[in-house]
Amino acid sequence: MNKDHSANSLITSIFILLLFSSTGLFGQSNSTKENDAEKKGFNTLWEKATYANINSKSWDQILAENTFKFRPPYTVHLPIQPVHSPDFIHVDAALNVTRRRVTENVSMLDKESYPAAREQESFAVQFAFDDPPFIPDFKQSALSLEENKYPVVTADYFAWDIDYQIEYSCTAIDEEQSLLWIKIIVRNEDEKIRSVDVRTKINFYREDKLFSYHYFPFNFDASRWLPPNKIQLDGNSIIKESKVIGKVVPGDMDVEWERKKHYEDKEFNKKWGGHNPYYVLPSMMLKDVKNVIHAQAELKPGEERTFSIALLTNDSMVTSKHLEILEEASAEENKKKALAHFKNQFTKENTELHFPLDNWQDVFTAIQTSALQLMVKYPDKTNLMPTQGGSSERFFVWVWEAVHMLRPMLRVGYFEPVRKSLDYIFSLQDAGCPPEGKVTTTKGSIGTTGPKWMCTTGAALALASDYYLYSNEDEFLDQYLPKILKASQWIVGEIKATRKLNPDGTRPLYYGLMPFGWATDGDIGYVVSMTDGYSFWGLEKTVNLLERIGHKDAHEYRKELEMYRADIAVAVKGLAQPDGFIERKILTDEKGMITKKFANVVSSAMLGYTGAVESDSEIFRNFIKYYEENRAVGYFMGNMDREIAYIGTAEYIWQQIYLSLGEWKKAFATTQVNFKYGMTHDTYQVQERFSRRNPAFTPWQPNGSGNGRMLDMMLNSLYFESDEGVTLLAAVPFSWLQANKTIELKNLYTKTGRVSLEINAIDAKTCEVILSSLDGNSLPSLIRLPEDLNAVTENPSIENEGKGIFKLADHIEKIVFKVSD
Repeated sequence: MNKDHSANSLITSIFILLLFSSTGLFGQSNSTKENDAEKKGFNTLWEKATYANINSKSWDQILAENTFKFRPPYTVHLPIQPVHSPDFIHVDAALNVTRRRVTENVSMLDKESYPAAREQESFAVQFAFDDPPFIPDFKQSALSLEENKYPVVTADYFAWDIDYQIEYSCTAIDEEQSLLWIKIIVRNEDEKIRSVDVRTKINFYREDKLFSYHYFPFNFDASRWLPPNKIQLDGNSIIKESKVIGKVVPGDMDVEWERKKHYEDKEFNKKWGGHNPYYVLPSMMLKDVKNVIHAQAELKPGEERTFSIALLTNDSMVTSKHLEILEEASAEENKKKALAHFKNQFTKENTELHFPLDNWQDVFTAIQTSALQLMVKYPDKTNLMPTQGGSSERFFVWVWEAVHMLRPMLRVGYFEPVRKSLDYIFSLQDAGCPPEGKVTTTKGSIGTTGPKWMCTTGAALALASDYYLYSNEDEFLDQYLPKILKASQWIVGEIKATRKLNPDGTRPLYYGLMPFGWATDGDIGYVVSMTDGYSFWGLEKTVNLLERIGHKDAHEYRKELEMYRADIAVAVKGLAQPDGFIERKILTDEKGMITKKFANVVSSAMLGYTGAVESDSEIFRNFIKYYEENRAVGYFMGNMDREIAYIGTAEYIWQQIYLSLGEWKKAFATTQVNFKYGMTHDTYQVQERFSRRNPAFTPWQPNGSGNGRMLDMMLNSLYFESDEGVTLLAAVPFSWLQANKTIELKNLYTKTGRVSLEINAIDAKTCEVILSSLDGNSLPSLIRLPEDLNAVTENPSIENEGKGIFKLADHIEKIVFKVSD
């Protein structure tokens, strides 16, 4: 790409970002303190709970404050499809189940593929209860996972002494077809005979007509019960345009096709009373019913009845074989098969966690399952497309986000899906969708199908390098080393190209940094924290890989890396303010765009996380102090405004910074705020942002990179790897060790081999901590535990250096510590 073409692409990019500005998402700011003024007053709810004062508190005080201040988000996009399916099947809190197809080969800048994907046909199955019928209120439903961790889902709804339960399960028939079963169970909990009615509408619709863009708060009422089309019932067969796509199993209810019925306002809420307070709001009244499946039964007190619906999820690819399977299948068999499918994703080769407190072990399973579901396989491809999730923009791959989903999956043993996702990511190298900026060339860079971020190549290099360090697969290195070197050379070439003095002989602040370019969805310019932080991150990991394998060019790349580190240091010094704040961007006369509300999400903390700046340096410690006192809002580290926090991204970065500095209580706080508000607590669906005022605001749920960050934060709390060694139990207070009685982290993959960690409570004041190597490799030479755990060991080959630091001799494969309160 030449400079003129690159500049034109940037103009296009800025135009796209400006399209969002009318929604209030984006705005330009030249202030070096982008949101400090707005921050005043935000902390009123947390005056006693901040990073600035947490170290003055005991663990008992911190745990007493560790309660919900806000309602966690609702589940609005719960995927139940088999792993790797290109059809996302979502259940929501309004009890709808929807198919959202992940269209292949969609690019955000493509004027044809993107609009076509957003306007494609999808289907929804919707429900109305009672007679006259009402739409379920999503704020009053309850969703649960099978065994509290597998996406075989049960919904529960209760109104006027009738309990409605819906079981959803989805199984793969082949790579192009899945089978969705919905079993409806009604139970009379009244003292008298009751007539029970359930209406089900199956509707094919243009996707953007039924559901809103995923940055809108979720809402569902009778206005969303769109006029039906295309579906008929012939006997028990569900017909679309003369073709069978599903069936109804009446069970022990009377089922019929109801063509049309109308109700008046006065007919609703006749069952309402002091002992039956359920009340149907006008917006939930379904006054006009047309072309629905109507199931009805008279139930005695305590009696239960059922009926079921089965649908082939890909109506455009129905074969005679699919119809045979549909005819023979049952709801019970499908549920059993779906559960087995998800359980089979976890083998003895994967990491196991036993940690009952706060359902950690269930969250651990659920977020890995969600990550696997978001890696999409198309029938004619061998790779996996690592999507970010969500709903409205699920077609795109943000490589930086994908890397954050995939890297933690290496730690738990998912090498095959990560490798296949890497194959997809590196298929974007020199593939016509490169990063956009004022670059000298794009040859060797890694592109992306979403916004063309400049940090994408560095992120891809980090994943590829870590893949080898965790897997030790020589075959992978044989295939990928040329690609890795090509991508690394692109970064080196671009930073060399900016090492030019100004016409007056002065050195520009961006000297030796990555060029002006598209940094995030909302930032275009010299965004040092993001573009240079992650370019450095990937380059350093590559250099470490080259040195480990003894590559002939390792020395040259090391030299380039250290020059880059030095140039970043000069820039950071120039961006540092007297009060300790480090600006994230370099402002020039070049036209760009900076999103004011990203200031705390894409902050200079990224430079500490990526190692571009040493986190224990004086300049960064000053930044930490400033950030804790002026930018953190309570324990939220990615605050955007008085209502919204960008959740998970900043907390993840800060957790690792605090762990590297031995700030255990602060690391615990970052983990807990993400755990509480970064996901739903009924089905463990992770999302991008959190509203302190509206839990129905659920953008990018489910969230691929958020799954990875949550998983990594959980693992880091127990076993944190760094260049210096390993820290055990860094963000787990002693009382939690006691409460769990036994904690087991089995078969964890590390850069030095596989290990297992076991903690057993011996008595009220003491626990035993056992760390074992599983593959004959030596344990890390330096192991640290938080000082307040008072760790000791009786092994004479281990030197206690104080402050919880232990130095191990060579060839130690097992170590036992005693820790105490």
